[in-house]
Amino acid sequence: MDRRAPSAPELERVARLYIRAASALDTVRLHAWESMGLTFPQLRILFRVRDEPGMDVRRLAKQMGISPSAVSQQVERLVTRDLLHRSDNLEDRRRVHLELTEHGVETTAEVSRAQRARIEGLLARLSEEELEQLERLLEHLNEGIEAPPPQL
Repeated sequence: MDRRAPSAPELERVARLYIRAASALDTVRLHAWESMGLTFPQLRILFRVRDEPGMDVRRLAKQMGISPSAVSQQVERLVTRDLLHRSDNLEDRRRVHLELTEHGVETTAEVSRAQRARIEGLLARLSEEELEQLERLLEHLNEGIEAPPPQL
């Protein structure tokens, strides 16, 4: 296997192709946000709480790279819409645990299903051999991912 370092133009070309392919999900996300009346930050909050039930506002703010007051405002809107539930932290009354409500679980599941369907539709265009190659390459790329990227 050729292990030479890729040139800057090669990296740029492949990065553009990757971004174009990844952006195919943007239309799915945008449709979901619009149809559900959610903002991007609200959707991010829902998915982070789904992945880590019980987290508090401070931790959520740190993960998202925004102020706790900004997160609190969005959390309040999500609580009002019955997507999130807040409960007191018995060990520290200044903190509250956040969890998805049943409606929040359904909402995140719906967005995930729509994204998965879009991805599977795109992947169905590939042959079995191409899928195997892509799988190997994605596994190799994922090995290099240690932490979430910084927020832009």
